[in-house]
Amino acid sequence: MALFKNKKLILSLFLLGGMGYVSAISNLEVNNFWRGELALIPLQVLALIYVAFLNRRNH
Repeated sequence: MALFKNKKLILSLFLLGGMGYVSAISNLEVNNFWRGELALIPLQVLALIYVAFLNRRNH
């Protein structure tokens, strides 16, 4: 796959994106419960995409 040839660049982009997301979440003036929920939303979305991809690939 051509997408994974430059793995360090892709990992660096994900690292910068993650740091930006955590920085944005920490600057929000919300309750700590909601801050934790907002931090987990990207992981839940990625898990759904992964499961959907596996389900589509197996059928």
